Amino acid sequence: MIATTITMLIALGLYGFSQGITGSWIQMIAKRDILNERLALDRAVDGVLCNIVPFVWRDADGQEFPFIVGDINGLRAAYLHPLHDTEEGALRFAEFIVESDALWLKYADRPFFDWEDVGDRFAIVKLADGVDSIEFRYADWSDDSDSDWGDRLLWLEEWETTDSERMDAPLAVAMTIHWLDGTDTCYLRRTMGNSYRERYGKWEPLSEDKR
Repeated sequence: MIATTITMLIALGLYGFSQGITGSWIQMIAKRDILNERLALDRAVDGVLCNIVPFVWRDADGQEFPFIVGDINGLRAAYLHPLHDTEEGALRFAEFIVESDALWLKYADRPFFDWEDVGDRFAIVKLADGVDSIEFRYADWSDDSDSDWGDRLLWLEEWETTDSERMDAPLAVAMTIHWLDGTDTCYLRRTMGNSYRERYGKWEPLSEDKR
């Protein structure tokens, strides 16, 4: 009886030990999968935000307007991407969308006014699951040269172009993803060709009366 009891205790110990190892392994695999998903998301977001460029489009009357719509809840912009198809070109016109608890990137290879204008020339890819909402902030530079250097960088909740008639892109974009589990992930990226002394395309600071 004593030997049987000892054997059962050893067996129970080994079972508990194996269960602990199995549970730790399952948690490690789950965290690894999440990390891989976040790394893939990081590459996708980086590929868009770092390559945003100013792009001017014309309507039927020949009126110019910038292909960028940026507010706190969403962003539509033109960005450069590798040339894989000469018919598709090296520009994409894309928008971040949250739908069905997932983050999507919808893009076309031609500029447009509304998505209805694109027809079937668009694609949509899922970037991540478990997303509650997204937020954007846009970096601008004050034209007040008398201000201290650190005070001239402005973070705006909207990239205003209609009233100001600006045709440029933000200096940088901050994108925050709010996950359903209550955590947040923030991506901060400088846009294409925007540095202290150089701009990709015409750039002018937004005046105080337009801000």
